[in-house]
Amino acid sequence: MLSKRLLCCSEMVRGSVACDIGTDHAWLPIYLVQSGKCERAYACDIAEGPLSFARKNIADSGLEDRIETVLSDGLIEISDGEITDIIIAGMGGEMIRDILAGGGDKAKKANLVLQPNTRAWELVDWLSGNGFEVVLEKAVRDGKFIYPVINAKYSGNPRILTQAECLTAGLDLSEEISGEYLSTQVKRLRDVANGMKMALNPDSDELEELERTADEIEKLLREAKK
Repeated sequence: MLSKRLLCCSEMVRGSVACDIGTDHAWLPIYLVQSGKCERAYACDIAEGPLSFARKNIADSGLEDRIETVLSDGLIEISDGEITDIIIAGMGGEMIRDILAGGGDKAKKANLVLQPNTRAWELVDWLSGNGFEVVLEKAVRDGKFIYPVINAKYSGNPRILTQAECLTAGLDLSEEISGEYLSTQVKRLRDVANGMKMALNPDSDELEELERTADEIEKLLREAKK
């Protein structure tokens, strides 16, 4: 059974051949193929250890002819061609950003499903600045935490977003779970700002941006409730 965050990722897959980067035990590729969502899949990881678990689970599922394991640092060893969807889940936003940036044009040709555990706004900032559009974003509760799941595609139209715009991106602010997620982000911003105020020489520009971002998000949440 998939975790709620991975199940949300699966719902954003659009094509027939998915590539799961950082696959760990390959539960997501197995689900995508077993459910009929995808015809084939690639389960990729940077380490041989996780891939050995992935191979065993794939074999136990009888899907060795439809799911291929690939030892790869991000997208580097991934063939450029048949892949319709690239999934990167369970990493920091900055790591996902670096994987996409290091993959050449591969990300531009695929439907992207991205689930950052931290620093989601940095990932969205890079996406928008490099011509990708967030077409959908969902907040999903999994255990004690709420995670963002981002669906993005290359549009060729780079945009510069504010930090508040990066944090809200494609979220439906009328959804209660989106409000809960953004409220945690506001608290984080306020905590960092308060910590800076206690420092001897706080960076006034950074402090101002943190407080402005928190104010903007709170305003958007209030308007969504009207």
